[in-house]
Amino acid sequence: MTLLRVLEAATEEPSVILREHKIFTSRFLPSLSILYKGNKDCDARFLCLKILSDVMIVIFSDSSLTADEQCLADLKTISHKYFLPMYPSFAEDEDPIPMYAQKLLVMLMEHDCVKVSDILNEATVSQCFEFLLGDLSNANVSNVKLCFALASAPDMDSNILSQLQVVRRIGNLLEFVTAKDMDDFLEPTLELCRAFIIRGTGSNRSIVLSKEPALLVDSAFSMSIAVDQQSCIMDICDLGGSMAIFLEVVGNSDPQISDLASDCVVLLLKAAPREATMGLLTNLPKLSALLDSLKHGAPLPLTRLLYSLAFSSPTSLWLSRDVVKEPVSWLPLHK
Repeated sequence: MTLLRVLEAATEEPSVILREHKIFTSRFLPSLSILYKGNKDCDARFLCLKILSDVMIVIFSDSSLTADEQCLADLKTISHKYFLPMYPSFAEDEDPIPMYAQKLLVMLMEHDCVKVSDILNEATVSQCFEFLLGDLSNANVSNVKLCFALASAPDMDSNILSQLQVVRRIGNLLEFVTAKDMDDFLEPTLELCRAFIIRGTGSNRSIVLSKEPALLVDSAFSMSIAVDQQSCIMDICDLGGSMAIFLEVVGNSDPQISDLASDCVVLLLKAAPREATMGLLTNLPKLSALLDSLKHGAPLPLTRLLYSLAFSSPTSLWLSRDVVKEPVSWLPLHK
């Protein structure tokens, strides 16, 4: 423990790590995994992981080192030889070790030291989504980012995600972060919602539909988008109950947030048409105010909402003129 305290003190000065990064990557960091595995003291195990994380944060923050091929190769070796094999142990250890391990995993993925395909096993995926089943106030941004990376990975098996039965809790998370004004959570949470919804429509079709929402009411396009039951999320319909939250977030002043939320609305209508339509039509007053506020804003979110309304009820534009408050002619025609 004394040795670890000395090493921790040395890593508190970033200049020491940057100047002597080679000895850290070749000697100290690999040794930490040995100390972790053979230690029964939780505080000592936590210190091993903390030092590993702190050193990597400093190295990744220096552009000259991240551009150094040898340094990057050393970090990848440490990640695959020492960190990944121990990740299941980190995830099952005492707090706050799992949180630190997850933050480090996200950082390693962001710097291409670890690929999503490296952790696509059922046990690890299940561990990553476990936070959704507990108290959402204990969630951190790394939790959400990691789940998004998994859900959006092409190699991810949709059956594994479907078996988790977490879609309703993802909707609860969006509601929670919106109510608590947790702005740093909002974008990754919307991205997580969108990644799950896309599993129900197919990534290529989703890209097209995101850019051309008029296809939502195109019968030929609808016939081409038949859902493959083997590749979709079986409980995606549970997000239909979150339509009010999606609409609320479309009104966010951040264009990126508004864009993501409106995209979720359109895609959800394709992935779970019955539930999403019900959610949209039961929130017509909210939609009315939103359409009015978006008239002079970004055109794409507005267009998406208009076609969403047209899709939800073929006659709704005529029966609900008080909702649109504008002539039907301002609905852009798909050519």
